[in-house]
Amino acid sequence: MDKFIKSLIPIACALLLVGCSSTGKIDYMVAGVGTESGNAIWGRSVVFDDTWGIPSGAVECCYAEAGGTVSLYDQKFPEKVAVEWLDKSENRIYYGEVAIDKAGYKLAKNLPAYSWVSTGEIETNITPYLIIGMGETGEIKVWLTNARSERNRIGRVLHELGSGQAQWRENN
Repeated sequence: MDKFIKSLIPIACALLLVGCSSTGKIDYMVAGVGTESGNAIWGRSVVFDDTWGIPSGAVECCYAEAGGTVSLYDQKFPEKVAVEWLDKSENRIYYGEVAIDKAGYKLAKNLPAYSWVSTGEIETNITPYLIIGMGETGEIKVWLTNARSERNRIGRVLHELGSGQAQWRENN
């Protein structure tokens, strides 16, 4: 009996770890970056969970919209994002990390449909968009939405999954 119980311990631990996993994999989603209109920045890095990232480069608009995007397949829904960007107008490098609400995974799996204004057609093939916003004075925002932008759409939702304030240093 003692051997039987000892053999069950690793199995129980494995089940506990799997059961406590906070987020799961998303078959397909799009990640992108944006900043306030008129705020030209240079995205240096956007890294999720210290493991994978997206390129950003020059970003000049579209706060809460997916500007430059990257398609992601079979990726674990992230729990945090670390960002760094250069604001040349202030000669500052902003950097920071934001926790992403774990409820984002379930929201991403259940995003609602929206309608196209031009045709009235209802879009049911919904792609989750994870948007990282970098504000003019160092704000960091993380949003989840069912559409890249509001243009020509009715029914776009925008869930804020995280926010924070970046630190900065002089760009030498």
